[in-house]
Amino acid sequence: MKGVSAVSIEDKELIEKRFGPLWSGKDAFAFRGGVRTLRDVKRALDLTGEDVMAIDLRELPGETFAFRYYDGDDRRIVVLVCDAEGGILEEFRAHIAEWLGELYYESGALAYDADAMLHLLRKKKEEDGASAGEAAE
Repeated sequence: MKGVSAVSIEDKELIEKRFGPLWSGKDAFAFRGGVRTLRDVKRALDLTGEDVMAIDLRELPGETFAFRYYDGDDRRIVVLVCDAEGGILEEFRAHIAEWLGELYYESGALAYDADAMLHLLRKKKEEDGASAGEAAE
């Protein structure tokens, strides 16, 4: 694996620059005469824990793809870049606090609930999108 990196705001920025904002990818895409879905990739990578929450898939050049998920045990957004056979080529991780900011620290025990963290992340994304829309007016 080439790209396991230390935790910092640069990791969040790298993930968003390279793979787009969270949930900007797809739930499924055509691949080698079939379809790859979030569920299929999660199962193929043996990420079956309840605290592993799939976010999106992104097609990449050269029959590679990225699978993005939230690792509730580690409380990090993870991106795995895989080859056509599902082998992991790169891995990137950034702590969810990089997206949630103070909201993460105010969440208390909810920080240990993967569903709750993704709910907060989606809510913050919607609020940030609304704020950006208001600022553009």
